[in-house]
Amino acid sequence: MNLKELIEKYSILQKKYSLPGFDELNSAFDIGKIRRDSGNLIRDIRRMMIEKIVYYLKLIEVIMNPSQASPIFMMLLKDINPNDLKIMDSLLSPFVELELKAHKLDVYSTEKEESQLVSRIFNCWVSKRSELGELITVLERNWSQIKSVPKKSRDYFS
Repeated sequence: MNLKELIEKYSILQKKYSLPGFDELNSAFDIGKIRRDSGNLIRDIRRMMIEKIVYYLKLIEVIMNPSQASPIFMMLLKDINPNDLKIMDSLLSPFVELELKAHKLDVYSTEKEESQLVSRIFNCWVSKRSELGELITVLERNWSQIKSVPKKSRDYFS
């Protein structure tokens, strides 16, 4: 399926279920990458969207429970403070709820339920995007602090 066909098929669903605009969804979730026609476009879109949510959910999980994190990532987490944890807490619950709803729809769903979740994911993304940006800024801040330490003092073998 080419992009033009994808946009045409999506516009039909958009009108039917009052979904966000194609450009908005594509900008946030790269849905324009969908190339195959599985026969259930809205499910394919929902799955692509939830992939991004789960990616950030896994990042939050590693930050909150770094037991399986790489040594480099552990260094990034060394200076996490209570305000940083508040940001993660505000993201965790809505993202987990979205992932659970997506799992449920993978078992059984209707086009209407899939469309409702697409809208819900999009709205959550829009409302939580700035907090995600803050989370990335926290990691960047911590990386800057690590880079400023002389290499010899952060060397594993010294």
